[in-house]
Amino acid sequence: MSTTSNSPASRLFLVAAACLALTGCAEESKGTAPAPAPAPAAQTPAPIRAEPASPDAARPVEVLRVSARKVRGDAELTRMAGPALLARAADPVAIEVQTQEPLGSLERSSSPEIYLNGERVGDTWAVPPDRLFVFLPDTASFKDTTEVTVAWLGNEAQTRSTRPATLTRQMLP
Repeated sequence: MSTTSNSPASRLFLVAAACLALTGCAEESKGTAPAPAPAPAAQTPAPIRAEPASPDAARPVEVLRVSARKVRGDAELTRMAGPALLARAADPVAIEVQTQEPLGSLERSSSPEIYLNGERVGDTWAVPPDRLFVFLPDTASFKDTTEVTVAWLGNEAQTRSTRPATLTRQMLP
């Protein structure tokens, strides 16, 4: 058993510490009212940062050439088309578009899309710097001539191709 913890000096020290603590608290409550906490500075919300404006963001995406290729037998197209399309499509086709100018930065919330006769037909794969692909299950829906354009999704009016390319039935695989 320790003699220090049972000594009268230890008890005296504890009593003195408790009295000092209580005295300090009593003195604080007798004094003037504590100063009000400073009001927080009026915070204005941070402005939402828009995407950096690209010099070609509002320009039409002109088509240099368009082609159609069979997906099966091409390793790159098979990988891009994915197993879901390959499982349900007997003869899938890839429509490839090469743009006149490089697509620029693809790191934005929009993407370039291929349109056939003014209709978006599916998700478009962008392969920098200037190639786009869209995959279709077959060629049954094609007309004798199909108009192919490109536009940035969400800004179609300003970015749609002004000179559409033509894809004819004879160009289909």
